[in-house]
Amino acid sequence: MSNNQGKIKPITVTIIFEASALNRDEKLGGNIPSIKKLTRANGYTYSYLSRVAIRHYLFETLNRLYPEEWKPAECKENGGVVQFDLTKQNILTHAELDAFGYMYTIGGQQSFTRKATVGITKAVALEPWEGDMQFNANHDLANRCGANPNPVNKEEHMSIFKVSFTIDAEKLGYDEWWVEDVKYEERSLYEKKKLLRLIPKKTEEKKSGSKQEDKTLTFSIEAEEERGKYILKRGNTDIGYIIVENVDQRKKVTFKLDEQKKKDRILQILEAIKNGLIYHTSGENYGIVPKFMIAASVEIPIPLFHSYIELGPFENSVLSNSYINPENNRKLIYVYNPFNLVTNIDTKGLYEDWEEFLEAIGVK
Repeated sequence: MSNNQGKIKPITVTIIFEASALNRDEKLGGNIPSIKKLTRANGYTYSYLSRVAIRHYLFETLNRLYPEEWKPAECKENGGVVQFDLTKQNILTHAELDAFGYMYTIGGQQSFTRKATVGITKAVALEPWEGDMQFNANHDLANRCGANPNPVNKEEHMSIFKVSFTIDAEKLGYDEWWVEDVKYEERSLYEKKKLLRLIPKKTEEKKSGSKQEDKTLTFSIEAEEERGKYILKRGNTDIGYIIVENVDQRKKVTFKLDEQKKKDRILQILEAIKNGLIYHTSGENYGIVPKFMIAASVEIPIPLFHSYIELGPFENSVLSNSYINPENNRKLIYVYNPFNLVTNIDTKGLYEDWEEFLEAIGVK
């Protein structure tokens, strides 16, 4: 039975791509921009792109491709900390919060946190860095005004990199909040819109004479109340709903994305990874385009193939890992290897057609 007849399981993807290590680190002596580097037990040094950078490139790509669904979530500064503003948005309205998580702290009241449902590793080079440097000087601009050139040295590394992603499909599109109280306020007698006021629990007593900021979290819901369910809409389209339940003298607020919207978000992430991410920095535009890719439907969201992928022979024993979901006599694994960068992969019984794989795992 294919996954499209049941719940979508977690998905793991590992890709290999060629690029230059442009994600800079601390500057060295003489004001030389350095690349991010790791040293392994074999004595070699390898450059890498940080998880934060890969997250940025993935989100930037999704935002360019699907600007309405992946619009940037608004931020605010609270006590010197910049964080997503949950008073105006949630995982239903903003896919960014759904995929990459959030932390919202409120002075004197409870905090709200969500772990990322899209996991990302560093993108680590598969070829060692051997001290490559680049020398630049702005001769063109200097000559225009008769100034002296300003020479600059930079560390560089052109290499093959690998990076892995996981999608916790079981938690994507689902969120729970526990609050002290919930109030429903009608906007108009003639409108079906309601304003939900979610009131967090206080953790500190208000000091005498202090002016404590109103920390009430507010959500506008375009909905009819249907047995405690409030449908959230974008235009005339349902994107999900919120359920409020009374549990042990508190309120449990559940956010649940529409099932088709959930499939759409997963598909958008997978298509962006497969087709290529924006990777444009230091004035250079390489892109992160897979030259090798392996993906699978798994029981738990871990980067199952990450440590098995190197340039050269592949250890096929991982293909028998019991976390990988089966479909009849096939494993739900997709392999793309046109340049034979990873050799000796036994593709018998695996998917080599992307569309067939997407249908088999239930997202298309």
